[in-house]
Amino acid sequence: MTSADPETVMDGVFCRQDELAGQSSCAQFKSRLLYTESDLKSGEVKRVECERLVTVPRDGDQVCEFGSVWVDGQPVEGKERESEIESLISKSKHAQKTLMPFFPETRDEYEYTVAGQDTWRGLQVWKVDFTPQKVSSRHIKGSALVLDGSFDVVSLEFSPSDLPFVVTDACMELDYDLLDGRWLPVRFEMDMDLRLALIIELMRRHVSIEETYWDHSFTDEAPEDAKG
Repeated sequence: MTSADPETVMDGVFCRQDELAGQSSCAQFKSRLLYTESDLKSGEVKRVECERLVTVPRDGDQVCEFGSVWVDGQPVEGKERESEIESLISKSKHAQKTLMPFFPETRDEYEYTVAGQDTWRGLQVWKVDFTPQKVSSRHIKGSALVLDGSFDVVSLEFSPSDLPFVVTDACMELDYDLLDGRWLPVRFEMDMDLRLALIIELMRRHVSIEETYWDHSFTDEAPEDAKG
């Protein structure tokens, strides 16, 4: 494993991210998302699954084109489908505004600590902890694994730096795989506990999200027919 001081590691990470950002102005991929909400008081569980085509311009908001939607394993159409899509979009708006820590434009938003060296999938990595310069609903805290040598980010574990008052706990994980010579996100998982009590407990739920990504592509401009 290469011996490097923390400043060299972080300079390498952002140099690599800047290089990747310069290769294209728009990313696109397909995803399959499973949203599970469990009411811990009643025992009821609802599962919503969908397929999406996601377009992520470097400068602009993420755009999703929804395909098939299932509720509790059954396909839904028409107004029910549109209602479920609107609900999923509403639940994801907060996440889309998150300032992720390893983009060149957000470097000054975080403090980084190179916590040490480790092995991941047989590869040598650096563990990098990150905390926001200021706590807000748009910032996260956690740790990343960075490949020694190439300085590619290959795994993130994190949670919101400022939890909404009904959220008692939340943890998220984003994993990458090497695809066509480039490390790309392929799996996202989230677990969140919610509780609301005013003298008595009014609500207690657990929410989980599992999402997989594939068929990545990179272009110089967003497709004109992409829509939310």
